[in-house]
Amino acid sequence: MSAPAGLYVHLPYCRSRCGYCAFVVTTDDSSRGSYFAALDREAELVSEEARGVPLDSVYLGGGTPSLAPAESVSRLLESVRSRLDVRPGVEVTLEANPDDVTAPLARLWKDAGVSRISLGIQSFDDGELAAVGRRHDAATARAALQTVLDHGFSVSGDLILGLPGQTRESFRASARELAAAGVDHVSVYLLEVDKSPLLEEDRRRRPEAYLSDDAQADAWLELGDLLAERGLRHYEISNWARPGREARHNLKYWTRAPTLGLGISAHEFWNGRRRANVSAIPAYLEALGAGRRPTALDAPVEAEQAARERIYLGLRLADGVAAADIERWIASRGDGRLAGDFAAWLSAGWLEHRGDRIHFTEPGFLVSNEILCRFA
Repeated sequence: MSAPAGLYVHLPYCRSRCGYCAFVVTTDDSSRGSYFAALDREAELVSEEARGVPLDSVYLGGGTPSLAPAESVSRLLESVRSRLDVRPGVEVTLEANPDDVTAPLARLWKDAGVSRISLGIQSFDDGELAAVGRRHDAATARAALQTVLDHGFSVSGDLILGLPGQTRESFRASARELAAAGVDHVSVYLLEVDKSPLLEEDRRRRPEAYLSDDAQADAWLELGDLLAERGLRHYEISNWARPGREARHNLKYWTRAPTLGLGISAHEFWNGRRRANVSAIPAYLEALGAGRRPTALDAPVEAEQAARERIYLGLRLADGVAAADIERWIASRGDGRLAGDFAAWLSAGWLEHRGDRIHFTEPGFLVSNEILCRFA
């Protein structure tokens, strides 16, 4: 294993659960001390397998990592550095909610070795934020964004398209304001109403409060032009970045580079195997207390699955995948319908050839889920 690896650490604690959240989180922080101690023990167990493998990215996700005491974050990163081969210049990302960010806390994160902040802004419109239960308002988001920029972090800002009450104009205003602030990276996600019973019921009762699919598509295409004007390249379905500021850690998932995972529900790809931890804190603590990794899934990636992953993960990237890989896969399936659909996607302008590679066009990204599921 020669490629630099990455490490993901899941910190599940939140003050409240947002209306659209489908992640493994908890609002009960009574186990937090025990959980951080277990993370330290898991890092020690992981070090035996990862000895000699360089790490150039660490990602603290959640949950709400910015809610954790700064000293706990500092000790966690020190534990990782002491046990794993963390290379100079490592990208250390911390996900943060705007209402947690203060200047003293930003300094402590910087001192702990955090280099990149992923800030969950979601919108600069107070009504849109309140509609999905975000605790911060637009003024708090602006202040937090300025604070992390002032402290020299590489900053990624998150926005959501399709929020209740959102219009194309209000979404455009949020995107314009975020890009103008000088962030290095922007992530934009479509609101997944079907993952929240409350939002699903709200859309059924008030369909007029939600952008239509066509309006969302138009807003998405406008977004690409707006961010391109600010020098941000659309490099993955949901992500834009200045050249050289792409999310190093997330790129590992899409390129199938080796990754390790610590904490509940953490996933990893290591030595040709995909593994996942248990998703319940009591089971996680029990396993680490017994001196074993809290694994719920551990399976080899066979050749057929690897070929499929190279396509449906690689196509997420603007650079696409080798045309030969797709053609070989389709031929191996003997599936005339898939072959016909592939030709239709090219003809419709959703996919296109660029040299010896195939990639999504900008309109193609809008239907990428439907196409990728055919390979997944």
